[in-house]
Amino acid sequence: MKAKLGELEVNYELEGPAGAPVLVFVHGVVASLEVWRGQAARLRDCFRVLRYDLRSHGSTSILRTPCTRADLAGDLVALLDFLGIEQAGVVGHSAGGVIAMQTALDFTGRVKALGLVGTSSECNDKTAEWWTKCIALGAEKGGEAVMRQMGVKPGSGPVPDGTGLGSVIAAMRSLNEDPLTERLRGLDIPCLIIVGDKDFLGAGGSVILSRAIADSELDIVEGRGHGIYVEDPDWFASRLEGFFARHLQG
Repeated sequence: MKAKLGELEVNYELEGPAGAPVLVFVHGVVASLEVWRGQAARLRDCFRVLRYDLRSHGSTSILRTPCTRADLAGDLVALLDFLGIEQAGVVGHSAGGVIAMQTALDFTGRVKALGLVGTSSECNDKTAEWWTKCIALGAEKGGEAVMRQMGVKPGSGPVPDGTGLGSVIAAMRSLNEDPLTERLRGLDIPCLIIVGDKDFLGAGGSVILSRAIADSELDIVEGRGHGIYVEDPDWFASRLEGFFARHLQG
């Protein structure tokens, strides 16, 4: 399905009972809404599950102009407005977690509860430098080269536009000079934080999140990596179901 949101045409999937609480899934860079298919299948009987492709990813239109984290949060809220959804729970993985946090902070009242998976509110100098290299690689050699750089096998999903992808990555890199951590201390919604202890990004960013967000629960899962929702989909879905069933009712 497609939603025309100004110059952006967003590809999305919405499934589940019409009257159920809405649960939104936000993917990370070089991914697409397809990464959440398994979770949607497990949770659509309990929730109205919304998945969508970020700008310049999947089947959403390409925007090669610069964008900010606020722009990415605005894309999500514009999609909610288009669908007539006033409030939702939001689950974000990696860069999608950054978008989820930004949305909760910028659009008070639209996010009722958060699920943050393998993500961070900060970006150190080493990571910022790596992001900069990814931006240059995408501009020179295209999105597939960036996918390879990130360890994603060619053919495992849609290839994002290299320049448009770079704009989204630049928004993530901005956490280096403009972290979200201090703003999160004022967040007053419940938050579930999940990270694998084998995540290549480490668990430190999740620990920082748990200390910044007052009403948070932190699960550091033994033996799991960055793609925990694929590595252990049944456990992951069960954990989300229990958490969001408590916090999205009413």
